[in-house]
Amino acid sequence: MEELICNIEFDKDDDKYYARLRTEIGGLREFTGISFEDVLNQVMVELEEEMS
Repeated sequence: MEELICNIEFDKDDDKYYARLRTEIGGLREFTGISFEDVLNQVMVELEEEMS
């Protein structure tokens, strides 16, 4: 059986990247960075902390 544990949306503006992370435990969080890798790293750290 599959269970949705999070929803992640990525957007790009002219010079910034944005991510919206939503989980049942943490609710909605938004992250901003100058590179996609920066934003992705922020999301990964947040999920690692929440899931551990």
